[in-house]
Amino acid sequence: MKILVCDDDAERSKEVVAAIAQGRRGDDAPPSALLSDALRDALDVVFARARDALANPTTFESDAVSPFDDVDLVLFDNNLAHLHKTGARLTAEEVIGYVRAFTSARYIVSLNKNPDVDFDLRYLVGDFDTRADLALNTEHLRNPALWSGDPKDAEKDFCPWYWPALNRAGDLRAAQVAMIQPNPDASVFATIGFPTDPNALAFLSHHAKGALYPLSVERPEEGAKLIQDVTFRDVFIAKTRSLPVEDERKDLAAARTAAMDDVIARVVAADLELWFRRDVVGPQELLVDAPHLATRMPVLLGEKAKRADDWNRTAADQEPPFGFDGDIYEKFVAAARYSNDAWTHHAAFWWPSLKANDELSTLFFNSVADYPDVVFCEDRSGFVVKTGGEGDPVDFLAEFESSWARRYVAKIGGFKYLPLSRFMM
Repeated sequence: MKILVCDDDAERSKEVVAAIAQGRRGDDAPPSALLSDALRDALDVVFARARDALANPTTFESDAVSPFDDVDLVLFDNNLAHLHKTGARLTAEEVIGYVRAFTSARYIVSLNKNPDVDFDLRYLVGDFDTRADLALNTEHLRNPALWSGDPKDAEKDFCPWYWPALNRAGDLRAAQVAMIQPNPDASVFATIGFPTDPNALAFLSHHAKGALYPLSVERPEEGAKLIQDVTFRDVFIAKTRSLPVEDERKDLAAARTAAMDDVIARVVAADLELWFRRDVVGPQELLVDAPHLATRMPVLLGEKAKRADDWNRTAADQEPPFGFDGDIYEKFVAAARYSNDAWTHHAAFWWPSLKANDELSTLFFNSVADYPDVVFCEDRSGFVVKTGGEGDPVDFLAEFESSWARRYVAKIGGFKYLPLSRFMM
């Protein structure tokens, strides 16, 4: 795995490299660092590519070699104020979009953009406004669970369920890009395996549909497009956090060359992954992941539902039956599994299909098991038994258009949860 640390401060970069080594436990090759003047020169190459592409979109071919190319994970410190460049001081937010669009860097992380936030109570994605794929603080990199995705590896039990496993993030992004690049004019829904049935689409919120494509509609309408017909090129032209100028996106999209299709695929893959995390999996309406499905239907655990410790296997197990009872999983759940794990990070299942299964509903309503009083804590990726005491998990209301927006955190000491107003709802 190739990791690149980018900073204008050599001492600060050493701290980041040390944090990565601690979190990854010495696995694989150490990160490379791109610092000060070398970082400035590398960004100059990226900006030159961007200018060339925007000036000559139909003939653009990238010949210059960039240190960002083919890197699995790029980490930018957000404060680049001391980079030796003329003009306004830079932040990572001002360069990340161009690095994504005009190099083959895969997954991009912004560091220390919001040092006073450890856990996002609004959308359960971290910093939704960042142009990076994920915004973290340097200290988070020391947590082995961030790299492995396994809650058992967590430092101080802190392991947000919304964290991607960084050791796999680059490979997943490559798979996402490979899904889009061959045909940017293909339907998004058809390519990613989404339903077009109106009854199923009703489980996708209006916000989610508008976030994917602002001109999407559910019924034919002049000047708009049916949500199931929206293409990757449509998504690119409409909006993206990587390239904010619409006219520039239109010019790039109109070129229809292999080089521009690469740009579209990289940019849209990043936006689609965030869309999945915030608008599809986050609300747990159309797709529901294993621990939230267990909360909703404990009967899927069979006899294991009586043992609090067994509930945690739904968050930890990465292979079927994902902590559920094997026979019940094969009979009711396996057929409802969403097939494209590259977009969801965790196994996810079609809730409309499960909800409509009459035999499963009968099994659920006839169940008389005495289940423990457990709740899934989003900040530790695990279930905690409620005792009625002072240390019980705390509920909050995430900012989703969803019937399942009320969630729980263990509220682990030493970590900062914001905005606090979500606890008061």
